[in-house]
Formats: sequence, C-alpha cells, structure tokens
Amino acid sequence: MKVWTVLWLALISLGLAQGQKVRVGLGYLPDVQFAPFYAGVLEGIYAKSGLDVEFQHGFSSELYPLLAQGKLDFVVADAEDVIALRAQGTPLKYVLAMYQSVPNALFSRVEKGIKTVRDLKGKTIGIPGLFGNSYTSLQAMLRAAGLKESEVKLEQIGFTQAEAVLTGRVDAAMGYINNEPLVLQAKGIALNVIPAAPYNLSPGVGVIGSDKGLENAELTRKFVQATQDALAFTLAQPRKAFEDSKKYVQNLGEDRFKVLQVSLKLYTSPYTRTHGLGFSNPQAWVSGLALLQATGRVKTGLPATAFYTNEFLKPGGDQASR
Repeated sequence: MKVWTVLWLALISLGLAQGQKVRVGLGYLPDVQFAPFYAGVLEGIYAKSGLDVEFQHGFSSELYPLLAQGKLDFVVADAEDVIALRAQGTPLKYVLAMYQSVPNALFSRVEKGIKTVRDLKGKTIGIPGLFGNSYTSLQAMLRAAGLKESEVKLEQIGFTQAEAVLTGRVDAAMGYINNEPLVLQAKGIALNVIPAAPYNLSPGVGVIGSDKGLENAELTRKFVQATQDALAFTLAQPRKAFEDSKKYVQNLGEDRFKVLQVSLKLYTSPYTRTHGLGFSNPQAWVSGLALLQATGRVKTGLPATAFYTNEFLKPGGDQASR
C-alpha cells in the first residue's frame, strides 16, 4: 500500500512539474521579435506560474480560426485585427499590449527625397496589400498630410518591401520600423524612415484570446502576468533574451540583435510607466476604432471597450524598473 501511495504522489508531482499546457500562436515564422515569449519558456518564467507553453507559428489569418475553435489558447497579432473580427461577429479580445504603438514605418532611399508624408504625392508606394495594419497606417499618414489615395500609386508587392525599395521598383514602401529599414541600413543603404505611430495612434501587437477561452480566468491571468514578467526580463536582459531566441530561430545572426533593441522601445510608453507593462491605453483603442471607421474599413456600433481588457494584468508601473 505504501509503495502505491509513493507512486501516486510521484505521478501527481510529475504532472505539476509539467505544468498546464498553453498553446500560443505567433505570427509567420520564428523571429527574434518574439524574444519575450521564448525567454519566458527558457528562463522558467512561465513554468514558475505552472504553465507549459508551446508555440505554433503561422500567418494570423491561419491562427485566428484555430483560436476561435479552441485549438489555440492565445494568438500574438495586431490589435486592429480584433476590431475587424469582432465587428464581424468573431468573439476575440485583446488582453495584453506587447507593443504600445504600431511598428509600421514608411521607408525610402535618401535619393528619392521623401522626407515628409507630403513628399509622397505622385510617388509609387509598395505595400503588402490593401489589408492589415500597413494599409491602415498608410491611410492614416495620407489623411494627416491631406493626400488622397488617388494622388499616389499603390503597388501591392507582398512581403518584398526591402527588395522593392532597394531595386527601385517602388519609390517607398510600408514596412516595420524594427525590420526592413534595419536590414537595408545594415547593408549601408541610406534611408529616410517615417514612423507611422504619430499618425496611427492605435495599439500595436499584443496577446489575443477568445471569449470562450477567457472564461478560464485563472489560466488567462497566469499567462498574461507571466508574459508581463517576460517582457520585463527582456527589457532588463536583452542579450540573454536574444540568446534564448537562438533555440527557436534558426541561424539567428548578430545583425538581428538590432531588431530586438528597436523592438524594446515599443514595449513601453508613458501609460505603461504609470500602469505597468502590457496595459492598453484606452484612448489608443478609441483612436484605432475611429480610424478604421473613418476609412470605411470597419462598420460597428460596438464601443472601443468591447475589443480589449486590462483586467487580467498586474498593475504597478513598468516592472523592468524594479
């Protein structure tokens, strides 16, 4: 009897050690931009909260159905996707802001002379397609400069922005401030870079859950609060988080450390310094929703508060400063 009791206790301990499984969808391919999540696993941050986190990479359009079906617990993707999908009846909600602002940026070779958004008039702009955050940010930039889309030429080029700018296929392209411009600048290409964040005031990339999944409040709270700690760890020890990323990202070269350094700046804002890492600024959601409505991209009577919540986060200012 005593032997069976010992075996039973050992099995229970093993189950606890393994932790509760959490399935997280991350965008496109493994990349150092997801360093906080990788570090969260390898530094034992998630395990400390009793979680066994595994990742599935893919396009967000592939991950959202899995989230809605309960085959994923969370997806890390753009805030505006939640607005668009929930407005169409898909019950998703944003629960943690990884990026406090959108990472989009317009970039061009210096010789093109595009120093301001007004300089885009008559120019050819490369964009992945007429969808997503890149298009929304470009619309916001053009509106702020008093330009109509008909006054520029939009060319849908998929995710070949760096090559298109380098070869002169387009005059400028919408990319990400922590990606394509850094790649070209590392090659010695002089660029003009115009961040989209001052024009598109929406929140950036963050953690998204389904209404059904969020009913498990304990699991959600554990995951988002551990992710806050993982963000703080990455801010405090970016080099260690970069080394952790090498376990997930094949052939991660030293040149990509700059990508992480630029990404770190997106984690914080005046709002997080007051409330804490991962918190969504309510005004950012009001602005994001208003922009999508003004451009005709979204039609909904739902208030901005329907698309996000800060209820699962732990407050207290930027944890990285502790």
